[in-house]
Amino acid sequence: MRLKDIIEPIKTDLEAFEKEFKAILKSDIFLIDKVVHYLISHRGKRLRPMLVLLVSRLTPASPLNGNGGEGLPAPAVHPANNGHNSINDKRLKAAAILELLHTATLVHDDVVDDSYRRRGFPTINSIWKNKISVLMGDYLFSKSLLAMLHLGDLKTFSIISHTAERMSQGELLQVERSRDYWMEEEIYFRLIADKTAALLAASCQLGALAGGQSEAAIDRFGEFGEKLGIAFQIRDDILDLLGEESSTGKPIGNDIRENKITLPLLHALKQADRREAKAIIRLVKKNAGWRSRPSDYRDIVNFIERHGGVTYAMQTANRFTEEAVALLQSYQDSPVKTSLINLVRFITAREH
Repeated sequence: MRLKDIIEPIKTDLEAFEKEFKAILKSDIFLIDKVVHYLISHRGKRLRPMLVLLVSRLTPASPLNGNGGEGLPAPAVHPANNGHNSINDKRLKAAAILELLHTATLVHDDVVDDSYRRRGFPTINSIWKNKISVLMGDYLFSKSLLAMLHLGDLKTFSIISHTAERMSQGELLQVERSRDYWMEEEIYFRLIADKTAALLAASCQLGALAGGQSEAAIDRFGEFGEKLGIAFQIRDDILDLLGEESSTGKPIGNDIRENKITLPLLHALKQADRREAKAIIRLVKKNAGWRSRPSDYRDIVNFIERHGGVTYAMQTANRFTEEAVALLQSYQDSPVKTSLINLVRFITAREH
């Protein structure tokens, strides 16, 4: 399944979103426009806006039709009818808010991690240095706040504020536990839930909110996005070990160089005997930074695979994926629902 096929039901929405996103970022300052143009030219897949738009177009099943609708009320005016400009405006604004917040965090993350490539291209900090990168990240954050103000919905502020808090906590927890190779899995899952899954959960919640769904549905989509985000990050852990830089757009083994704990490594260390595990930890510490030896990296990957780390991570990602899909059962079958399910599977089985 190709991404271009998945997004077919919201193709027009995405085109409108692109116009909205560019309009929000427009500035009369040349440097800002130059950096923004670079960011837009090397954009990602727009997964978060896709989630917002797809979720906003879902229709809850009627409790009378036997599809397990659990009494969730349908939106008073369904956005797919395009009969209410304010609803469509909310959907586009919600998608823009999430993409602005996501882009801002990426720009700041590249500074924190001293990354020099993202999606196969030089990062903002590698071209314009850290000072401009930090200020641009702040600019993007400010634009997301203005977009929320124009949306004029306190629930949106609540969702985004809580998400920003979680993401900051996740980043700091990762710094605090960066060399804790014996951490419990519960800590790992909390870390990736806050750092990565929180923003996907917010995307789904804002989609439900913009689509006029109930409070119960908004909460449910928070859970849906959380499970999707955890599966997404575990897949990222696996790709960091086994992917190709030409496909992933970033150096393979980046997590090891940055002393980030991943689920495959965490599981393998717990399965190995103590002496072998300690030897691998020494090797990992030795290869932190950008002077790691390819032979050492291969030894680390072989250790992880031999002790079932990759298999365990794949099984765990699949479990969270299926739990996320199961939460969509109470919605009417439609091209939008099919696309959302396909997007979930695309995200969690991607090769880049």
